[in-house]
Amino acid sequence: MFPSFARRSSRAPSSTTWLRHAAGAALLLSLLTGCATQPERPAVDWPSHQASLTQLSHYQARGKLGYRGTKRFGANLVWQTAPRQDHLLLTNFLGKTLLKLDATPSQVTLLSHDGNTYRGRDASQLIYQLTDINLPVEYMRHWLIGLPTGADTFQLDQNNRVAYLAKQIDDQLWQLDYLDYDDSVTPALPRRMQLSQGTLRITLVINEWQLNHK
Repeated sequence: MFPSFARRSSRAPSSTTWLRHAAGAALLLSLLTGCATQPERPAVDWPSHQASLTQLSHYQARGKLGYRGTKRFGANLVWQTAPRQDHLLLTNFLGKTLLKLDATPSQVTLLSHDGNTYRGRDASQLIYQLTDINLPVEYMRHWLIGLPTGADTFQLDQNNRVAYLAKQIDDQLWQLDYLDYDDSVTPALPRRMQLSQGTLRITLVINEWQLNHK
C-alpha cells in the first residue's frame, strides 16, 4: 500500500492574498530603493576640514590600543586634550592602570603600573625609559584627530581627509595610516588607525569622541 498524500489545492489565490503579496513586494522594493539612494555625507575641501580640526582645543577619545613590538599587549585607551595639557590613560581589561601620563609644555608626570610617579620634560622618552613602550606622544594630540601637524608628508583620501602621514623623528620613521573615519561627529574624526615604526605596530580604535568646541 502506498502512503497517501494530501492533494495540493488548485484554487487560484484569493484577491486578499494577492494584495498582501503585492504590498509586501512594493514595501521591499521601496526599502531597497531607499538604501540605494541614501545620500552620503558630502566631502569637504581640505582647508575647511583642517580649519575645523584646528578649532578642536578640547576633546576626549575613548577606545582600544593594541601594541605589537618588543612587548605585546592590549589596553583600554583614554586620551584628553586641553590647551597646553594632554592626558593619557592606559588600563588593562580589568581596569588596572598600566600607564597614566599628564603632560604640559614644562613638565611630564607619569604614574606607572607599580604605583610609582616619575617626572621629566620629554613624554616619549620618559614612557620609553620606564615602560619600553615607544610612542610619539608629543604629536598625538593632533594626529589622533587627523591633523598632520609636524608631519613631513601626508596624503588625503577621496573625502579630503588625511589617509596617511609620515614623520622622521631622530632615526625613526613613523607612519600613520587612517583606516576609517567616524562620520557621526562633526568634523569627521578617525575611528581606526595603525601607527608603525619599523616592525612596531600600534593599532588605535576610537569608540567614542567627546568634543568641546572652544
